[in-house]
Amino acid sequence: MKKLLLSVSLTLAVFAGVFAQNDLDAFRFSQTNWEGTARFMGAGGAFGAIGGDFSCLSTNPAGIGVFKKTEISFTPLVITAYKTNSDYSGESSPASRVRYSVTNFGAVFALPLNKDVENPVSKWRTTQFGFGYNRIMDFNNLTYATGRSNGNSIATGFVNAANGASYGNLEGDALCAWNTWIIDTVPGETSQYREFLSSHSLRQSNYVRTKGGIDEMAFSFGGNYDDKLFLGLTIGVPVLDYTSETEYIEEDENNVAGSFDKLDIYDRLHTSGVGVNAKFGVIYQPVSFLRIGAAFHTPTYYGNLKETFEREMSSRFVEEDNIDEYEHSYDNISKYKLSTPLRAIGSVGFVIAKRAFISAEYEFTDYGMATLYSSDNFRYRYNFTEENLEISKKYRSCHSIRVGGELTVTNFFLIRLGYGYSTSPFKDGANDGSAHTASGGIGFRGKIFFCDFTYQFRHYGQNYWFYPSETLEPVATTNNSHRFVATLGVKF
Repeated sequence: MKKLLLSVSLTLAVFAGVFAQNDLDAFRFSQTNWEGTARFMGAGGAFGAIGGDFSCLSTNPAGIGVFKKTEISFTPLVITAYKTNSDYSGESSPASRVRYSVTNFGAVFALPLNKDVENPVSKWRTTQFGFGYNRIMDFNNLTYATGRSNGNSIATGFVNAANGASYGNLEGDALCAWNTWIIDTVPGETSQYREFLSSHSLRQSNYVRTKGGIDEMAFSFGGNYDDKLFLGLTIGVPVLDYTSETEYIEEDENNVAGSFDKLDIYDRLHTSGVGVNAKFGVIYQPVSFLRIGAAFHTPTYYGNLKETFEREMSSRFVEEDNIDEYEHSYDNISKYKLSTPLRAIGSVGFVIAKRAFISAEYEFTDYGMATLYSSDNFRYRYNFTEENLEISKKYRSCHSIRVGGELTVTNFFLIRLGYGYSTSPFKDGANDGSAHTASGGIGFRGKIFFCDFTYQFRHYGQNYWFYPSETLEPVATTNNSHRFVATLGVKF
């Protein structure tokens, strides 16, 4: 079997067999970072009890029941600056990139059920249906780390993968390392191996660039009962697209490792697929100024995730005027299934004189419930028992709190503020992963047209390891993103 030899966090994958999926894949694709309209993001995404915005159809579908007019929204401009700083072996390394994306398009149609408003025949006031999409996870980032190896080398893992197999039967990373002269047989042996890099202090560098996201198509239906009870149902169809490119380098910049000069490993991983889930929501308004909301999300089931992995390994040896270069590569295509954890959301909102609101939202999910499955038939399937056990060991319940508010300053001008915090999803105290988000925005609303603008700042820290080793230091990363969002819309 092909195992991903990496730590609980991100990023460098070291393969050794046939299957590439592991607990990190399940965790990565189970995460959400709710995005969408500028209004939604400007108020911290805390719309579970407020409703009336298309993006809340992905968090609390009951928000569709608040719509009394037909509305179309489009968020064509999302510019994000990603900035990271990595500390490894006493050295600090910054990295940054800027990306453009589109996070929302949606339409909600509100249909009155009583033509005579003054003498209604039923307390069901309106019914609504809507469709569109929201971005629920952003994978874009760039990380760079460099420092001294202090006697560690990725070649140690290649030796462990190769030991026990004759050099004629090596595969994967072991074969790459053999063909690039990073490992060799022990003299007199044909199935025991050795390496020489871990006995020296080398420069280790790691570049990781990720891109893509999860865009969820939402098909929603809701209703308004007596302006007190709002109900909603969303069928979500998340479309997943993830790409990571990693370059790991070990180089002898001080000429301490004989003729060895450089080891370069380039990886490209691409995963794509489509899932399905259901979301149920309710909002109750006992008095005019108070709304209480609740939502339940079923697990998302990805029935056919396709993963393509490519690895290129090259080495260079320099002795006087002679330069020897070696390279070897392999690739692998696999398919698997994934069930993400369920989610539960509770919220409360206060509406002040129909000119402002203040709201708070709590979300619960247990990442230890994510489960990997084989896409093969029953007879030949791989059961992912070890990987699913690792998921339950490494990940735990995560609690998220979002608060936000909106104030109508004039009939046409609004301001918004929001804040969010998520606890760490990791059981291991060696890692954190908690996240803070702060946002602010403005809006301009006419009788037909509206536009909203938001600035959002997100911060989280996390450790990762270049490769598994008991003596290797972690890379401590600080991740910040600065996002500018603009939404346009019409209502009628």
